Amino acid sequence: MIDKVFSVTGNKISSFIIDEDSLKFSSSTFETVDEFKLAFAKKLSLATKVEIKYSSIKSIKKEDNSSEISIVYKNALGIPMDCEFAFTDTSNYQTFFIFLVKERFFSKQHQTLSPIRAVRNHLIGPLAVIGVTIFCYYQAIKIINGTKEKTYNIKEIIFYKTVEILGDKGVIAIGLILSGLLVYKIWQRFTNPPNQVVFLPPLG
Repeated sequence: MIDKVFSVTGNKISSFIIDEDSLKFSSSTFETVDEFKLAFAKKLSLATKVEIKYSSIKSIKKEDNSSEISIVYKNALGIPMDCEFAFTDTSNYQTFFIFLVKERFFSKQHQTLSPIRAVRNHLIGPLAVIGVTIFCYYQAIKIINGTKEKTYNIKEIIFYKTVEILGDKGVIAIGLILSGLLVYKIWQRFTNPPNQVVFLPPLG
């Protein structure tokens, strides 16, 4: 165990601690480990809390050209989950990795991703952009034809005003540019798959 609260960025998480039998993540920030544990133990809390038992971890990975760490584990129901985060202080990567090897006896491996594995999680990006582009295009057509329903929601007003300024051709142009950039990045990963470091838990 390391007596320190690590500052991280991720999906609804801002800090985590290395506890005796698990990694604990929280959306709140704390100065000390004791403060973290007290808040984490509270049943009624608005904070997002994630606990990953060492025994449930299947792998911990980090690509060489990425700051993001991915932990694949099984929750209490045995369902595969993943937790992705990045340290705000880059010196903490080495601290965490040394702990995994020295204290939890994880094995460290270096791998080069296959082309398919390198891009499979990135394919949804262009598809999402295409879907949003199609939606915005039809909203632009409604605005042009005067068939758009009136709204009083400030966010929707800003959205429709932006679409109106862009127009149907502008929406298509931006969609094509964004899709093209994402496809180019995917092609780069496919033709030059990144290396990654992988930590695997001890057998048994």
